[in-house]
Amino acid sequence: MTLYEMIKKYGEGKGETTMWASVCSISKAVDESMPENAKRSLMREVYASMSGYHYNEEFAMEDVAKMYYKGTDGKEHHAPYWTVDQVRAVYESVARNIPDYNFWDFYVTLQMTKADNCPLIMRWFPNSTPEERDKMFVDMAVNWLDDPDNKNAGHKIWSYLN
Repeated sequence: MTLYEMIKKYGEGKGETTMWASVCSISKAVDESMPENAKRSLMREVYASMSGYHYNEEFAMEDVAKMYYKGTDGKEHHAPYWTVDQVRAVYESVARNIPDYNFWDFYVTLQMTKADNCPLIMRWFPNSTPEERDKMFVDMAVNWLDDPDNKNAGHKIWSYLN
């Protein structure tokens, strides 16, 4: 019998207090015996199933902190490239175009878009201003999320990075 099967068999119908006591026991065992990377992976999986596969601030910041691109000089340019407040102002103007995504989904997508495409944009548009490039990145991020044939519609960014 698996742990899931046991919980289903003996916990179903016992009420919220019993289920939370079970969750507490499982959490304690995970914290005490699971390697940190496996524990973090499990936390992401559990969080995703509860959130509908959308980012929150904690996981957004964690994933964005890993993003970077290499400039033509070979230097690494690490995200975040825009502050939370800067992205929030932009999100408010584009949210209607990506209704299935929350702010943190957009925050991650926009940062990823620059990390993945900045050298290309700089090569294609060498005379563009920073403001013009920022607009391109916003348009690219919205377009990337607004993808009707994507099998992960509504949670494309979470599924892509996780």
